[in-house]
Amino acid sequence: MTPVLPDADTLVRLALTAGLAERGITASVWTLWPDDWYTRMPLVVARRVPGGAAPDPRGLDSATITLTACASTRTAASLLARQVRALLFDRCADQFAAVEAGGYLSSFGEDSAPVEDRTPGPTLHTDVYRFTGTFRVTTRPLSAA
Repeated sequence: MTPVLPDADTLVRLALTAGLAERGITASVWTLWPDDWYTRMPLVVARRVPGGAAPDPRGLDSATITLTACASTRTAASLLARQVRALLFDRCADQFAAVEAGGYLSSFGEDSAPVEDRTPGPTLHTDVYRFTGTFRVTTRPLSAA
């Protein structure tokens, strides 16, 4: 029977949330922009975007992930984006697994390093800085019990 591939959004969100806490970094992680995002800074929005495909739908998926880090200063937003990039790399190298997502991370690639995003956000605020990067993660389903 063909295994069900993991939920990449949930897997990345759980990996980043746990990793940030372990490293003592205060930031909330979301898959979609929360309505009250401005009150939740610093925050990271990590979500799968079009692009990337399952090289083998029987057990291997490649997800293109966009990560946006927001903070109230440019320095803080840049640092958070770079920390999240390193954390995602480490989580892939460590083969982070989550039952809730149905799988684990298995490799990392970078399409676009974090760069300052100067386009209007969900609601334009002049006191918010955003850095966005695009990455590829490979996911695999958990082994059948």
